[in-house]
Amino acid sequence: MARRIKTKSRKYLGSRTHGGGNAKNRRGKGNKGGVGRAGWHKHKWLRTIKLGEHKQRKHGFHSSAFKPETLTLETIATLANAGKLEKQGDALVLNAPGSKIVGGEKVSFKLNATAYAFSKKAAAAIEAAGGSCSAIRKEKPAKQKAEPKAA
Repeated sequence: MARRIKTKSRKYLGSRTHGGGNAKNRRGKGNKGGVGRAGWHKHKWLRTIKLGEHKQRKHGFHSSAFKPETLTLETIATLANAGKLEKQGDALVLNAPGSKIVGGEKVSFKLNATAYAFSKKAAAAIEAAGGSCSAIRKEKPAKQKAEPKAA
């Protein structure tokens, strides 16, 4: 038996533009309105709203420099009181290689801490309580001034 389904190509037979509008349309890339995200804030705005791209836009520059997470002495004291720090001898041990320890509060327990960096006040407070600080970050060497060339 014959199929009684009309195809779209059959529908366009005898039509000059096959549903493409003016004969000048559908020529090259110029009728797309640009390539990629071109025009997303102008003539492709309805598409932008529909896909939510206007909310995903990124602004500014991105620094690739490592920024350590900050950890305060108050937070460390809370961890110590909750029993989440391991004990080694008479001191508590904190290993936080991706963090910078900050804060000038007094420490009421002996703490041996290893971290990326320490603020001056935090290091002084830990050492005043009888603990030790060891920073992982290597200090940059001081820049030497170039000596003037002798004539």
